[in-house]
Amino acid sequence: MLWSLAVSSDLPLPTEMPHWSAEDTKYALLASLIPGGTALAGAACYMTDKHSVEWWEKLRKPKWITPNVVKISSVVDVLSVAPIGYASYLCYKNGGGFDYNDTRLALALYGANIALVGTCIPLVKKKNLSCLSRNMWLVSGTAIAAAGAFYTIHKPAGYWMAPYCAWTLFYLFMVNSIKKENDPVKDL
Repeated sequence: MLWSLAVSSDLPLPTEMPHWSAEDTKYALLASLIPGGTALAGAACYMTDKHSVEWWEKLRKPKWITPNVVKISSVVDVLSVAPIGYASYLCYKNGGGFDYNDTRLALALYGANIALVGTCIPLVKKKNLSCLSRNMWLVSGTAIAAAGAFYTIHKPAGYWMAPYCAWTLFYLFMVNSIKKENDPVKDL
């Protein structure tokens, strides 16, 4: 009865989710390796740079930041970043690939976010908290924008981005707190 009403009305029928194949699984895993591998490479690059580690350890930090924050944040980075590759593939697959502008925009935001994340390590190596802070504003903004764009295309893709968005916001707060602790005091 309900089906006959839907067929006879002018309302569009719901579209089906595209078929998921073994090839899709392969592409989804590969898409997850890109951000996950980038996070692992970044952590390894940072951990092996003695000067950056010493600089980071010497910075004044708020009391709530633990001494092992670098190790903990590296683990959380990898855990929160790997699912965004899967989310990007869900967006690509369910958004019709690059044939649609909304999918192109969503994936461009995602790509911009990954590129901005990649600039964090050089900024740490240059020991520039101001630029790192500005960069983290951009990282968080593009992460949230990409998550919103993914959500409008395919809700589960947006949900997969949520932990990463939360992590970038926390990291933004942490970097800005450290920057505030280390900014020179200005007399008025």
